[in-house]
Amino acid sequence: MTKKKEIILAIDVSSTQLEAHISDGQSILLRKAFNNNKSGCSQLFKIAQNHNVTRCALEATGGYEQAIAEYFYGSEITVNILNPARVRRYAQGLGILAKTDKIDAYVIERYTREVKPEANFEATKSQLMLKRLIYRRSSLKSTIVAEKNRKRIAEKQIVKSINRVINFLEKEVKLIEKSIDQLLQQDISLQKKVDVLTKQKGIAKITACSLIGLMPELGYLNKQQVASLAGLAPFSRDSGKMKGKRFIQAGRFLARKSLYMPAWVAVMYDQKFKQIYNRLTGRGKPPKVAIVAVMRKMIIEANKNLKFYYKNIQKNY
Repeated sequence: MTKKKEIILAIDVSSTQLEAHISDGQSILLRKAFNNNKSGCSQLFKIAQNHNVTRCALEATGGYEQAIAEYFYGSEITVNILNPARVRRYAQGLGILAKTDKIDAYVIERYTREVKPEANFEATKSQLMLKRLIYRRSSLKSTIVAEKNRKRIAEKQIVKSINRVINFLEKEVKLIEKSIDQLLQQDISLQKKVDVLTKQKGIAKITACSLIGLMPELGYLNKQQVASLAGLAPFSRDSGKMKGKRFIQAGRFLARKSLYMPAWVAVMYDQKFKQIYNRLTGRGKPPKVAIVAVMRKMIIEANKNLKFYYKNIQKNY
């Protein structure tokens, strides 16, 4: 029995263009550029179907990849949104130092064929919108913090301008939060997930929304996977006789950031998390290390609670 060839569509994405590269592993079936708009995405999707593409691979490019990826979600074509740093290091390992759109598309195809990454989790439209609202709220809050820092050393005339900007931004944050509330009212399943997460001490509505929007995989992973996805799994740095310190790294930064203050609240009001924190600090661990351990325990608990909801409660609705 002959093994079916995997036909891969690799796309190098920019703000205006989609450089497509379709290959069956032996020959190039298509190499063509499309506009990164509704018309271009539609054309490329139809061509992919005509070529019997089994997998679509593209790099994460700050959101420019979402439009074309959404065309493939829900189809029989597996979607892989790749970490561009890993693809670039793979190219360097092959000795490919030149960088053009065509070369990048070729490297993406080759990387995907050899590494065979797992398919991306397909978030619902409501989860994608929630993610965008959470990102926007975070951006506004960061700007408010920056303006408040400038205010400390600003002259009186400048302070007035800064105050006007801060007031405007705070109103925008409230409008974003109102949009989040409206989204939860429109999507009952989303609201129920929020209700499940907010039963855990330390996790309020915005934190729950951040975890659901930024980590739609929550509830479908094991504890090692969810800790790693949030960037809360410690990685060893050992070599020979040298035993280095363990560090957390990578993962979804904003999801991890959203758990920092809730972790302190959990330490104050939840005996289980308080014991974890006190045990580690009692052994001489720095407070920041102890609070990261609490954050890791919180995301594992949130994952477990949603997993229980999916298995035992959601099916009744």
